Amino acid sequence: PHALAIIMVPLGVTNAWQIWQYRHERGETPFLAPLVLSGLAGIGLGTWALTELPVNALSLTLATIVTLYIVMTLAKPQLALAPKRGRRLAPGVGFVGGVLQGATGISAPVTVTFMHALRLERGPFIFAVSVMFVSWALVQSASLAVAGVLTPFRLVEGVLALVPIALGMPIGNWLAKKASRRTFERIIVGILAVMAVRLFQTGLGF
Repeated sequence: PHALAIIMVPLGVTNAWQIWQYRHERGETPFLAPLVLSGLAGIGLGTWALTELPVNALSLTLATIVTLYIVMTLAKPQLALAPKRGRRLAPGVGFVGGVLQGATGISAPVTVTFMHALRLERGPFIFAVSVMFVSWALVQSASLAVAGVLTPFRLVEGVLALVPIALGMPIGNWLAKKASRRTFERIIVGILAVMAVRLFQTGLGF
């Protein structure tokens, strides 16, 4: 809960900046509105779970899902989700992602995996992820404040966390512009792999 409260400020600010940077890519993300709106409905349930339920089993489930997706991606590099099917699945993915965001602060194993399966270009991918995180961060901040998790002191800690992030983002943007689509997809798979390892560690108590 403490870590989740601190991350709300940098999550909102950094992704708002990226929405502005990639605003011209919004036409390439027709699945985004149903995903975000259904996710907002799930955040309240997830916030309740944050204060009431253990996360070990949830972490292990998420880690398993992501690992299976990575194996499928490596075994079939051309694996992709058709845009029409993606729009149909978006509300369900968004709701599950919202619940996970509220409960653990980590919706990426579901939502980023879904967007990666759509094989989006770098610009639309970043725009979609940023809109999702900003929208959810605003609602989740209110939920955390009502639940007594987001306190004034933790809010100040979140503002201070912007300093190292501000130093790192320009470097990340510069590196990303140098990467090809293939390299970008490999980076996403690598990030998902790191998430899976970390989730296994959390679930197993390492």
